[in-house]
Formats: sequence, structure tokens, C-alpha cells
Amino acid sequence: MQLKNIRWKIRHNPKISRVKEKFILNVYHELFTKMYGHDYYDSYLEIILSKSYKKPPQEVLDISPNSQKLLAVLDSIKNDSHIMIIEIYDRRKLIGVGRIEIEDKALWLKEIALLKSYQDYQKMVWEKILDVLNNYAKTEDFSKLYVEIPLKEVDLILLLDRLGFKEDPNDMKTEEIVYTSIWNKMVASK
Repeated sequence: MQLKNIRWKIRHNPKISRVKEKFILNVYHELFTKMYGHDYYDSYLEIILSKSYKKPPQEVLDISPNSQKLLAVLDSIKNDSHIMIIEIYDRRKLIGVGRIEIEDKALWLKEIALLKSYQDYQKMVWEKILDVLNNYAKTEDFSKLYVEIPLKEVDLILLLDRLGFKEDPNDMKTEEIVYTSIWNKMVASK
């Protein structure tokens, strides 16, 4: 993959096909098991050697926190008017998705979930997307750009630091302190 081949679409309240919904669930499942660890259902999927996330039955969903988070992500993409989805392509192939939340005069990049086969290009994809979001924030008069990243992603932390983002403990939500780090950057006006 080359940087020049990375394409993206940012959409508000998109219609999501079943194929795209399945893609979203699978890439987020990979991200959430990496961030939060395995739960009951994740362990079951590993035992049966499933390469694809399948929505668990309701009685299993109740004891599967990662699946509940997955369904909340899907619901926010479909129904939350403050959420935009970013679709990331390698030429025409969909390789990842992410959520962007609009809050007051700030943009929040909630996460980017990439296909496992593209994890080696994660830093390159993030850098490109952050550049796009920074330019978008300038043209739309947003004052701040926030980025949430998993704590285990040292390469992304170093990237954010190099790009002028700062970590502020006041930005953290109590329930996420264990799993994510929130960085912010003031956006220069146009």
C-alpha cells in the first residue's frame, strides 16, 4: 500500500448496507478485543476458529461487553446526529472505518479501526486522516481537534506528540481511563 492510494469518505448518517455493517462489526471487534481484552463471546469465537464476528444471541449478549460496545458503535453511526463515519480505502478497497463526533466547536476522532492485514500501515493512515481532519476543522471553524487512541499504541502516541497534540487529563472520561488516551490540539483559524 502506498500513501497516495489512501482515499476516504466522511459521511453523516449514512445508509449502511448489510455488507458494510458486517465489515464495521468485524474491524471494530478486532479493535475492541485488542483494547478491552477477550470476553466470554470473544473466547468462544476463538475456540471455534471463527474469522468473522457473528452477532451473539441475546442471552450471550448480556454477558458480552465487547459485543454491547460493538452494537453501540453501529447504533451511533446509524442514528446519532453528532457522529460522522469516515470510510478509509486503499484505492477502491474498504480497509477501515472510524467515527468522528461533533461536540460544540470541537471535532473528536473517536477511533479508527483497520483490517488486520493493514495494521502495519496504521501510523501512515492515522497521519493522513489527522491532516484531513485538521484542514476540515479549519474550514468549518472548529476550535479544537480531539483524538482518542488506545493506550497500548505507542506509535500513535509518538505521532500525536510530533503533530503538536497534547494530552490533558481533564479531557478523560472516568470509565475510559484504563483503555484510551485523549489528545487535543487547538485549530488555527483560516
